[in-house]
Amino acid sequence: MSNYALRIPNSLFDYAKRCAEEESVSMNQFFVMAIAEKVSALKTEAYFGERAGRADASRAQEVLKKVKDVPPSPQDELETSIAVCEPAAKHGARKKQAATISRKPQTRKAR
Repeated sequence: MSNYALRIPNSLFDYAKRCAEEESVSMNQFFVMAIAEKVSALKTEAYFGERAGRADASRAQEVLKKVKDVPPSPQDELETSIAVCEPAAKHGARKKQAATISRKPQTRKAR
């Protein structure tokens, strides 16, 4: 385990402290999680960048041409919920709103 002295602007520190309190974790744990999330995002970006570099668009088109043109089955109905977070209120309370989006499969015309 390593130690690192970190200089943080007061406003950012105060906000991080409120967030840690809302999550019921220590400041140390909050900072470790924040760093882990950033490292994970950077590694993911690098991974997909490398994978995209190896992509062959013409081969992908060949594969897609093999897909049958049939309507989706009824159980393929897509229903997702998206949680929308608003900025923290004056006293640090976090408000959440949930929106539900229903998308029903569109039937394709038979050829």
